Amino acid sequence: MTGDVRGDLRRLPWWLAIALALLAIAVLALRAVGLVVAVVVTTAERIDAAAATAAGIAPLGASTWLLTDLPVPGWTPRGDDQ
Repeated sequence: MTGDVRGDLRRLPWWLAIALALLAIAVLALRAVGLVVAVVVTTAERIDAAAATAAGIAPLGASTWLLTDLPVPGWTPRGDDQ
């Protein structure tokens, strides 16, 4: 192994190089899908919090506590109880 990725891949058997390429494509696709899911969930939570606030209802999601200025019971910015 010389540190040259192309050279290292050329030394591999063709079937192993293809298997590694397919694995890399699968991992990249899963990461892309995960990013899309995270964006959709975050957007839905923000819309839910905005709609609930506009209707005068406290937002339900625990993650929306961090989006507001309301104090969270049992939590302090420094992590202690003082």
